[in-house]
Amino acid sequence: MKVGAVGLGNRAAHVFFELKKINPNYSLVAFVDPQPIGKKFSEEKSFFPNQEYSSLEEMLKKENLDLLIVGSPNHLHLEHIQKGLEAGVTIFAEKPIVTTEEQTWKLAELIKKYGKEKVLIGLVLRYSKHARSIRKLIKEDALGKIISLEASEHIMPWHGGFFMRNWRRKTFYSGGFILEKCCHDLDFYSMIVGCRPIKVASFGGRNAFVAAQSPVLHGEIDLDVYQEYNLKGWESKEQVFDSDADIVDHQVAIIEYENGATLAFHTNMKVADEFRRFAIIGTKGMVEGDFVRGYLTAHNSHTGKKIFDENFGAAFQQGTKGHYGADQLMLTDINNHFLNQSTNSLPVGVVDCMEAGLVAMKIDESRVKNQIINLRDMWNKLDSYNL
Repeated sequence: MKVGAVGLGNRAAHVFFELKKINPNYSLVAFVDPQPIGKKFSEEKSFFPNQEYSSLEEMLKKENLDLLIVGSPNHLHLEHIQKGLEAGVTIFAEKPIVTTEEQTWKLAELIKKYGKEKVLIGLVLRYSKHARSIRKLIKEDALGKIISLEASEHIMPWHGGFFMRNWRRKTFYSGGFILEKCCHDLDFYSMIVGCRPIKVASFGGRNAFVAAQSPVLHGEIDLDVYQEYNLKGWESKEQVFDSDADIVDHQVAIIEYENGATLAFHTNMKVADEFRRFAIIGTKGMVEGDFVRGYLTAHNSHTGKKIFDENFGAAFQQGTKGHYGADQLMLTDINNHFLNQSTNSLPVGVVDCMEAGLVAMKIDESRVKNQIINLRDMWNKLDSYNL
């Protein structure tokens, strides 16, 4: 099966590598990217395509693709998805699928025209072992009605340094930090609650990655740890604490869902011992876990008895690399879906991704406006497309 890529960065290269490990019949035949940062990895793994095109239009015209991987910078996703759909190609798009509300409505029109089964999404948390186990607990009614949640996504200083130097540091390109990095999480918790957020409020800013907090200025260490990730790609810079970034480096959000459940969410990009943990409290039970540390436990609310106890392995250990092993699980499911052409075989779809993106956008709107934002009108507009 022939695969093309528009935006051959490290993420797109890794996605294809995992897909080809699962099914060797996939072949990356062509790509479009003026600065393919994923070239080194793909050459090392012996799948760098022979054919390079200067435009997506040319590649789609000359190659009979079965799948198009959209790994371009976020603000270009809509354009590239539209061209792929118009060419009749099935698309795998990285999250976030678009960066603005206006782009979301344009995408809704495309999905209505071409069908939501034509766009597959890289929201990996729903494919994780944690998600599978929690869905089973919910199906068994072990948690009851979800009452409240607290959650976080924190990343190490080297990863924060990557954000401050990569094109993602610019809101115009990325859509902002909580959209780019945390739409996974927002989608995951909507899955657990089982309905949409209806109100959001948020605070945050950039207080760690600023010139006054540079370790060099304070005579502590050099910047090696913050420049650990080698950047040579499009719009990359070397500055870290004096970066021209306009994204935040920490943010908190509170969310109320349509069914009355509430979520308190916290993200920070300069955490010495990172974690991505959660606690979900229901009327019958609670479940808590950490994607980074690997554990997942659940207890019965009435007896206090532990009803689930598993450790799926800490992040970055053998077998848990690639979003805690979820990349492999995701691409196994996508391969099976692609071969069987089943529209109901995947745990997450393009509309879920659009919804998570819209929530992230409204969280940032709340932060900027210093207001509680009601989402009802937004959902009414999305529903008007009958997706």
